[in-house]
Amino acid sequence: MTKYYVVEVEYCGPNPYDVQNVDIDRYEITTTPPRISATGDVCTYGFLGTYNNVARYALGEYDSLAAAEYSVQTESLRGHQYRRDPEEDLPPDVQAVYRLGRYAPVTDDVLGQWLENSVDISADDTDTDLVRQAGALRYELEEEGHYCVTPARMLSALETLRDKARRGIDD
Repeated sequence: MTKYYVVEVEYCGPNPYDVQNVDIDRYEITTTPPRISATGDVCTYGFLGTYNNVARYALGEYDSLAAAEYSVQTESLRGHQYRRDPEEDLPPDVQAVYRLGRYAPVTDDVLGQWLENSVDISADDTDTDLVRQAGALRYELEEEGHYCVTPARMLSALETLRDKARRGIDD
């Protein structure tokens, strides 16, 4: 009978908001028993080790995929909302991946296009004007099914649009 294992993967390094680190945190459901990095021993519950600023924790063994998914959606989430990731290049033993948040983080290209279609930024906008807009726009973006990781990222995208307006460029 196939057993299913839930493993939490969590970024634990110094730069959690860097683009390459934003969407690392996840829960994996696998059919291979998790092993402790240092010893190679099978561990179904507890700390497995860290590598390259990524920690892994075993969160249980289950008799069915449905039971493992239920555990990911309830107790182990500590009140956060997770989405099932439709990754297509999963290793053969990984049955499902769940990532933090209702929506996947938006790419810089999608964010820029969304802003160009959603707001009017002029060359006369000040930094203060952009800061005022950034917070409200993050909520609008989420209502449309996107997620912008940090206010600084939204502000940077707005500044880019203002700079284009100041140069008279319309991409």
